[in-house]
Amino acid sequence: MGLPTSPRFDLDGTVAVVTGGSRGVGVGIAREFLLAGASVVTCSRQELDPPPATDGLDPSAAARAVHLRCDHRDPAQVAELVARTCDTFGRIDVLVNNAGGSPTASAAKSSGGYFASVLALNLVGPFVMSRAVNEVMQAQDEGGVIVNISSLIAEMAAPGLAGYGAAKAGLNHLTRTLAVEWGPKVRVVGLGLGSMSTPSFEEYLSRQPPPTRQILIDGVGLGRLGTPEEMGRACIMLASDLCPFINGETIYADGGARLGAPLTEDG
Repeated sequence: MGLPTSPRFDLDGTVAVVTGGSRGVGVGIAREFLLAGASVVTCSRQELDPPPATDGLDPSAAARAVHLRCDHRDPAQVAELVARTCDTFGRIDVLVNNAGGSPTASAAKSSGGYFASVLALNLVGPFVMSRAVNEVMQAQDEGGVIVNISSLIAEMAAPGLAGYGAAKAGLNHLTRTLAVEWGPKVRVVGLGLGSMSTPSFEEYLSRQPPPTRQILIDGVGLGRLGTPEEMGRACIMLASDLCPFINGETIYADGGARLGAPLTEDG
């Protein structure tokens, strides 16, 4: 017999910004905020209308969603995104720094430019976005919460993902430091993800030999991949008044994968 299902959070009146909101985990996070009653601004480097997170939602929820084109590494584009969000909704209560990612590449064969580009996407971008949103949150009576989406690879050796792992480890440190610098008005937390059931990861799994695919699943304590929707609920929980004393920490939602088999270069 499973645990009873808890009612959804009531986020009516809350405004959330979710970066990387065009696919995968970002869409799942944005949808959960919308379903909980929040107004949501998603962004990516593509113009998308309607916002992907509204697919299948009722019109009242879809009306609370906006998708804007923004490269989170570009301070000018970020400033425009923040201004348009405040013009439309009047405030920003939650920022989820979700945008990021990296293809696999051997460290010995990667250039310094490639390494720098991975750091820019996964570490510099979240800093640029956080700094801009912090200015808004500091001016609000209620402050706000920033959730940085990290990865279990920040704490594990992952051949082929040296730049990505280094960036996520840096993001965990950034979470700790910003929590101290920007508190008590702004709370900063991290959510470290394991392997997610997204189209991109499923495609990656399809290219692996059966033994490797099985290791990737068996290495998760719960014996399955996580879902974007589950990560959305975790973000809501961390940003909510249920967790007001969690600050500067990165909480891992990886199904216990850090306790299982280590990652190898071929999967």
